[in-house]
Amino acid sequence: MIKRQQSAGFTLLEVLIALSIAAVIAAMSYQAIEGATGGAERTRDVMAEINQLDRTWQIIASDMRQVLKPEIGQRGPRFEFKAESLERAGDDVEQVLMSFTRRGWINPMERLRSDLQQVSYRIAEGKLWRDYLPERNVPIDELDFEETALNQMLLEGVKDVQFRFLPTELVQQRGPIILGGLDYTRDWEPVWPRPEQTGQASMPAAVEITIDVEGMGVSARLFELTQ
Repeated sequence: MIKRQQSAGFTLLEVLIALSIAAVIAAMSYQAIEGATGGAERTRDVMAEINQLDRTWQIIASDMRQVLKPEIGQRGPRFEFKAESLERAGDDVEQVLMSFTRRGWINPMERLRSDLQQVSYRIAEGKLWRDYLPERNVPIDELDFEETALNQMLLEGVKDVQFRFLPTELVQQRGPIILGGLDYTRDWEPVWPRPEQTGQASMPAAVEITIDVEGMGVSARLFELTQ
């Protein structure tokens, strides 16, 4: 008797099953890679937004440390400190939020200019801008910020900016307890100078600034102002 050895192989059904399993594995692998790539890109975007917000706070902090006390000259206000919260929200909103004079403008190129700087913060179409120019030794009312200032875009997607100011009188009346509690800014002023102030305005003892950025939420900082 002669036995014929049958050659081993796969049936058509087995091949189709193997191909189906391979296709499922490939699809799952592609989804995993795509998800990981998208997650990495989103992480980079979030880190860029966080860095931009942190840089904005650093710039604001530097300004707040160097603010000059308001001063009235012979021809009118020479230095001022004015601030008002964003009155309404929207992509088309334009409003000056804060304006003041600061010192300590570094001059690494040793240019012939003052170390004082006129600064203005404004919202325009959801963007927070910092406008600045050298102090001109002329009344502030005669300065045309829109035409002469240099513009620095700080943040995009800004939904709201709010200020709260601590009058020096409250510190003198209540002492350190003025900063106690979660709602310690409840009695602080929402605008500066206060409406009842006349003549030369004084400086607040501190200012709380709150910024609401789309996709990042609300962040706030408290700054002590030099007197």
